[in-house]
Amino acid sequence: MPVSPEVLRDRIRSAMAADAMTQQALARAIGLDPTALSKALNGARNFKSLEIALIAEQLGVSVQHLLSESPTPAIAMAARAQPDVSPALQAALSRTSSLLELNNLLTDLGFRWRATRIEPGPPGAAYEEGIALAERMRTEIRIGSDDLPYQLSDLAELLEKQLGVDIGFEPLPAGLDGLSVASNGFAAALVSSGISATRQRFTLAHELGHLMAGDSQDLRVDENVFGRKSATETRANAFAAAFLMPADAVRAAVPHGVTEELVADLLGRFGVSLDALAFRLHNVGVVDAVGRDRIRSMSSNRIALRSGRAADLQARNDRRVPGNLLARAIEAYVQGQISVRPLATLLDVEPDALLAELRPPNKVSADSPGDASEYEL
Repeated sequence: MPVSPEVLRDRIRSAMAADAMTQQALARAIGLDPTALSKALNGARNFKSLEIALIAEQLGVSVQHLLSESPTPAIAMAARAQPDVSPALQAALSRTSSLLELNNLLTDLGFRWRATRIEPGPPGAAYEEGIALAERMRTEIRIGSDDLPYQLSDLAELLEKQLGVDIGFEPLPAGLDGLSVASNGFAAALVSSGISATRQRFTLAHELGHLMAGDSQDLRVDENVFGRKSATETRANAFAAAFLMPADAVRAAVPHGVTEELVADLLGRFGVSLDALAFRLHNVGVVDAVGRDRIRSMSSNRIALRSGRAADLQARNDRRVPGNLLARAIEAYVQGQISVRPLATLLDVEPDALLAELRPPNKVSADSPGDASEYEL
């Protein structure tokens, strides 16, 4: 359930204090009579939905933060309390906080979801842990050694359905490949849509590795999935390679040696980069180090125009919001439990534009001027 009027008033007062804004200044900024605001803050009247939305926007907090029964996640507080964080990371923290706050609001309203199971395996060397975890995940989603969907949207939908994790692709700030966050059973991964499709795919698997290993409690931000050599990054990269290119499938695909034609086929089949494929072939024992480096140096029209290349190029700058969260938000909106604003924030569109899109069309009557087949909003 939403918060009580008392809690709402306290949160608005706290946000006003944090922003050093007086009642009169806030009333003036949102176009409300100062007496009406004073009465609402003192409990003599209730806040209207539009007033709450305007207050949240003016004070730089989300509507979810004001109305959610659950407290604001620690991530949100950290994002607001660290002015020296780089603009790119600050933007990522802000987006993550928005997702968590919306999840809390929907949960409080009763729009629950199948919580993501995060059950790391027994500890061991990071590389082996990643491999074992990937094999277990493939078993859990009942895909074995079969190929994963090639299209990024189809892959995301499969993972959301089977694992309960939320996955989005959006233009993260330059320099960030992806991020993952887990809080109270809610788990999400965001992948930058500004990087190449093969890198998006590997980053998605990398973030999934972090989530399944339990690395993303609170938040995990990856500025470069290949750039760090810590144990957690090694495990996440090993998971990604084994998840996208299972050992049995790779070995079965290379019975008699590696040619450029075969490499092109495998790139199109697994949707990975030339480097990722070369290292995976080496790590599963298909080629030695010399063969690995020969593959990495390959350059031909056949490889450049491999299967799926057109779809890869189309995927750059595609956008997909976390699917499970979107479905819950739509259901809450249709049932009248939330306004259009939280849904618009999730979709990153203007509330008025989304409202116009969602409003049922009114068919022009046959008696009115113009073509009766036209529709208006």
